[in-house]
Amino acid sequence: MLDYRVFTFMKVCETLNFTQAAKELHITQPAVTKHIQALETEYQTKLFTFSGKHCQLTQSGKELLDLLTTMNTDIQHFKTHLKQDLQPLHFGATLTIGEYVLTDSLVNLLAKHPTFQIKMLVDNTETLLKAIDKGEIDFALIEGFFSKEKYDFLPYRTEPFIAVTSPDSPLASGMHSLEELLNYPIIVREQGSGTREMLEITLKEANLTISDFSKITEIGSLNTICELVRKNLGITFVYQSVVQKEISAGNLKKINLTIPAMNHDFTFIWRKNSHFKNHYQDIFQLFF
Repeated sequence: MLDYRVFTFMKVCETLNFTQAAKELHITQPAVTKHIQALETEYQTKLFTFSGKHCQLTQSGKELLDLLTTMNTDIQHFKTHLKQDLQPLHFGATLTIGEYVLTDSLVNLLAKHPTFQIKMLVDNTETLLKAIDKGEIDFALIEGFFSKEKYDFLPYRTEPFIAVTSPDSPLASGMHSLEELLNYPIIVREQGSGTREMLEITLKEANLTISDFSKITEIGSLNTICELVRKNLGITFVYQSVVQKEISAGNLKKINLTIPAMNHDFTFIWRKNSHFKNHYQDIFQLFF
């Protein structure tokens, strides 16, 4: 179990405010200060710099946070596995991967490994990274971008990223530039999703942003997005796995763009320097 001062330090790192950290931890602000000072004395380094009530991590503080976050994740993993008769498999997947890519892998896992007790969190990349850091899940399969300084990873698969429209749209035939698409309503995922992040990067490379579209609708459900596009209420950008069945059935059409084909890696990630690295690498092989 980690020292209580460590959890105070991690909460201050999260809030970057001693007063807010004290409030969320249900202790006094002087107690927070005392805990941080004790850690700084123990490690003989400053952990924060200050600007008014707000603070920023020093380089030493950042390194300590990374170390303690990994330690906490490993401890939570150990505790979970220690008290279970079945073998827990607690992980996360982004919406595209969880709903459209992993189904066959999960069928095989449950059929071949009946002792596994699977708990899969399906959410956006940002939420899954936080869940790993808090030890709520052990690893995740994500489509979004992540810090290679904080997480170890293995490439899972490369997926085409495409624009789609209704068969009734003028965009359903011919070649089109990204600039042409700006005249049409766009339906996008929420902030923090890998799909949204990939779209923003694609547009940025053409000196465009989502706000350049004539109308923007934000929906957290891929199924709902596809249904709205099918009814010609807008266009969207998604990974091909999401819409392959609809394209094959003729319900949606891929928009042929003049830019080079877009692809992005789906990635299997866990906390860097984890004691359970070999275990996660073994689990990774089971997803094929």
